[in-house]
Amino acid sequence: MKNVVKLIAGSFVVCSLAACVANSPKTSSDGVSKREKAQAALAMPSWVNTPPQKNGYAYGVGSGDLWGDKADAARRAGESARVNLVSQLRVTVTGDFSSTVQERKATGKQTELVQTVQNTVRSQVPAVELDEVKITDTFFEKKFVYALAELDRVKAASRIKGQIVDLEQQVVDIDNLPRSGTTLQQLRVVLPALPLLVKRDRLADQLALVGTERIKPALSAELQQIEQGIYALFNQLQVRISMTNSGAKEIAAGVVEGLTEQGIRISSRGPYDLMIDVAANLRPVENKGSHFVFADSRVTIKDTDDRVLSSFSKQAKGVSAYPDLAKVKAERNLASILAGELAVALIDRIK
Repeated sequence: MKNVVKLIAGSFVVCSLAACVANSPKTSSDGVSKREKAQAALAMPSWVNTPPQKNGYAYGVGSGDLWGDKADAARRAGESARVNLVSQLRVTVTGDFSSTVQERKATGKQTELVQTVQNTVRSQVPAVELDEVKITDTFFEKKFVYALAELDRVKAASRIKGQIVDLEQQVVDIDNLPRSGTTLQQLRVVLPALPLLVKRDRLADQLALVGTERIKPALSAELQQIEQGIYALFNQLQVRISMTNSGAKEIAAGVVEGLTEQGIRISSRGPYDLMIDVAANLRPVENKGSHFVFADSRVTIKDTDDRVLSSFSKQAKGVSAYPDLAKVKAERNLASILAGELAVALIDRIK
């Protein structure tokens, strides 16, 4: 009987222990993970998911993978925040610099020379920066870092407006400088105004982006007239072509015609502003029914003082099922190359 009682008592103790174990708190990895996520959510600042709203300010949030150096991760997150801020401000702005009214041919189309000059100037003017964008907060977690960018739009707009006014006055001052002599000599005086006009246009785009009015300030009638006058000088340049060998003389007519169509005035006699010396070696090739003409050219562009503005070697190519048409295409391609190099030479070397 005593043995039975002991057995029953032992069983009761085992069952009690089992019940205690069954009712004890769980410490599984899932539970720990959930608690960590909850704690992380509580610690994460609200701006990570909901950027602040403040009158006259703009905000952007960026993130970066947190691996390696923390400072580098914070820098990448800051760059991402700046991009996010600007993308939220981005709007479609009309009235681009390249669409303004310029000197045009009788057909009403803008001359290719002017277009090439515009593109050359724009490519040489660096992009303007938003100096007022600041990184105001950074948050680190286990795998990521977050950054908050802030822009004082009123302050930025005020600074940009001041820069625009200053650039416009510089353009007017350049236009008021005395100028005389040949077209090229006059162009030398006013040419520095073109980069200023491009920078002014980019600042105007930026003002439309950050300003609370969202309006791009238009170019005044006075400045439009100055700009058109500068491009008119480009179209008035007298250019003389000298074909210095038999290969160049063979394609002379087509090259001159192509340059004329691009708005370049070719002068065969009388005064001129620029001399273009062209030597060319023509190589006709036939391959599987197609005709190729390669024009290996050597070109020198000089002013009336015999100063070399540009010297280069380029290859123009024409291809067609017909040999004569392939030659015509090579002539036109060479004319395009000459026009492009002429524009670059004028912008870079006549100052």
